[in-house]
Amino acid sequence: MFSKLLLASVVLIPLGVASLSASTMAEDMWNPNSSYNPKYDIKIYPKAPVRHIQAPMHHAMLSCQAAGRIVRHDGFHNVQVRECGGRVDMFRAERHGHPVLVDVNPRNGHAWVA
Repeated sequence: MFSKLLLASVVLIPLGVASLSASTMAEDMWNPNSSYNPKYDIKIYPKAPVRHIQAPMHHAMLSCQAAGRIVRHDGFHNVQVRECGGRVDMFRAERHGHPVLVDVNPRNGHAWVA
């Protein structure tokens, strides 16, 4: 029993030393100064929550023609200007043969039936 332990230690100890020296040699070849360099430490911070910030609204306003195009593209026909230049551009239009009043916000282009 003692001879098996002695034989195993005679075989395994040189292998362990050889593998250890190879890994330290590889590390020394990569970084000849030392194995630790605080300059290369990467600090891991928890991921910050994503905050969706709304893009700033530009104060440029749509022209009356551009607002009329928006109304036409929304499926209205026979679009006529009722009032432009205020806070809301108003249009008379038809949808499915019925007359409707459509308002358009000239700052963001949103249109709705009044």
